[in-house]
Amino acid sequence: MDETLLLQETILTDTIIENTINELKHLKLSAKNYVNVANAILDIAINSKPEEEIRLDFLEEKKTDFPIRYEDIVIEKFNPKKHKKILKEWTDNNFGREFLLSRIDNKELNPDQLINDKANVFGIIEAKDKIPIGVMGYLHYDEQNNKAELRKLIGNREFTGKGLGKMATKAWISFGINKLKLRKIYIYTFDTNLRNIRINRELGFNLEGIFKSENLYKGTARDIIRMALIARSS
Repeated sequence: MDETLLLQETILTDTIIENTINELKHLKLSAKNYVNVANAILDIAINSKPEEEIRLDFLEEKKTDFPIRYEDIVIEKFNPKKHKKILKEWTDNNFGREFLLSRIDNKELNPDQLINDKANVFGIIEAKDKIPIGVMGYLHYDEQNNKAELRKLIGNREFTGKGLGKMATKAWISFGINKLKLRKIYIYTFDTNLRNIRINRELGFNLEGIFKSENLYKGTARDIIRMALIARSS
């Protein structure tokens, strides 16, 4: 492991430890329960297998144009006349509104602002029988530097927890690298969203930086993590 990766891992580990301790303090556990938590963590460490090298096999299937097909999903090109209404429905609640919120500058745009920005690229995720279930996006698509911010939303809540979002993300990354010629794809997430961090790691994203106490979210100062996938030069 090179020094840069080791430093990234150390920063990420320190952040996870700090936030885990803060969450436990809020629970006001007894000394016995703290011991139980510590034993459970030790058990995971003792019985865990060495981490395998992350394989990005999905990039071997080069997705270069719409419709993008991958396993059980299809991503169609976003058509404002056809899809704007459903995007507004998906983002008209607390969960969907997260898709509109920029973590790094804490600004929330409306769907029209996102759609009308020519620097943004969107695709509609469809499950079997062409049921629209969500949206994939590349925001701030920088053609000069070949980079963009990735965002995802499974707006149809009946299809969450089925792995379809991960499938769509794999297809979208392949499309970004092979069609849009992206050299770098980045994501912003909250420090405490450990599930997102784990999934991002599995998709090839590495920690790039932590913005400590960057923004207020619902009245609480939050750390923002930026992760990035750097495409290998051919």
